Amino acid sequence: MIPAVPVEFASGTVSELGESPRWDAARGVLWWVDITGSVLHGLSPDGSTTSRTLERHAGAVNLADDGRLLLATTSGLELLDPATGASTFVTPIEAGSPERRMNDAGVDPAGRVWAGTMRWDAGEPPHDGVLYRIDGDGPPVPVLTGLGCPNGLAWPTPSMLAYIDSLTGRIALWSVDPTTGELLQETGSIDVSAFDGIPDGLTLDADGTLWAAFWNGGAVRRFALDGTLITTIELPTPLVTSVAFGGESLATLYITTATSDAADADPAAGRLYRCEPGVRGTLPHRWPVVAH
Repeated sequence: MIPAVPVEFASGTVSELGESPRWDAARGVLWWVDITGSVLHGLSPDGSTTSRTLERHAGAVNLADDGRLLLATTSGLELLDPATGASTFVTPIEAGSPERRMNDAGVDPAGRVWAGTMRWDAGEPPHDGVLYRIDGDGPPVPVLTGLGCPNGLAWPTPSMLAYIDSLTGRIALWSVDPTTGELLQETGSIDVSAFDGIPDGLTLDADGTLWAAFWNGGAVRRFALDGTLITTIELPTPLVTSVAFGGESLATLYITTATSDAADADPAAGRLYRCEPGVRGTLPHRWPVVAH
């Protein structure tokens, strides 16, 4: 029997919809966003949490190579200086569609951004979410359409994308041209429909295995690329949203969660958690700033 991995609160901050944890090794800070609350949080090395209200809802935060943060917002991609709050617009993505928002986004090994958009009420048809690829500050290129809820992204190798459309109940594995970023073909998938909840955020560890958060499933699960379930981490609240490794040795797994509504009485909901699962993670890729 695999022993349980204990989890603990990492921050006293409560998010309505906590998402997109990212480890900033240069600062020793764990960033994450509250999508519906429109807030950027940062867990500092001394254990304190800072919070900054954002002008627009952000679905994800990533790192730029000049120290700024790359936000995927309802207007597109924006660079934010976390010290001053100064924001610089990079490229628009569905900026004129108030019924839609950005969800998860990630940077691939070549520095390209992959970002998904969806309706605010994504659980209801029509399912017209889009996964875009953005190279530098170029225009967004749609690579997948007709998505229900575009979500977790990870690159086990430069030529493989692991990708979650939450409403499909699986983690799709795609071959990618590492030079151009072209999505070639789906080469396999990990069926997770038998587990409680639906797959949400995704991260990769140093062993090349995937960790997926399960919304309404109260858990994070680790899978080998052949679909074998390796580890389950139980959370004390059901709406588990995303995961990321961090800490000085990348041995801490951080987990974001959400509340069910503004009046949620669950004291465990919406909190940032951490645990030590016994493996190390990988650093997130950084976006190469292009004259912004």
